Amino acid sequence: MTQAIDESRRSAKEKNEQSFLNMIGSFYAQVVNGQDIRTEDDKILETIKCAHEEWRNAEAFFQNVTDPDLIDHAIYRVEAAKTRYAYLMKIARQMSISSNTHPSL
Repeated sequence: MTQAIDESRRSAKEKNEQSFLNMIGSFYAQVVNGQDIRTEDDKILETIKCAHEEWRNAEAFFQNVTDPDLIDHAIYRVEAAKTRYAYLMKIARQMSISSNTHPSL
């Protein structure tokens, strides 16, 4: 009886080890082949974070521009960044994506 239990434990341990090795092998293959291993939600959240940073940079540029020839460009840049960010937020809400690190979602 104890021999059957030991065999059962070994079998379960081997399955767990094999599952772990398969997971590591898959991850390694994705990294080596250059495949992106992030989920679609993670990709969208990263894009939103970049868009928000772009908007903040555009606002900072607008606040610091002194050349009259660049003011129109600065305004355009702020509006374009704001519009892109708003669009991405709308898409994220439609897909029911939320993030603890991004308060707007």
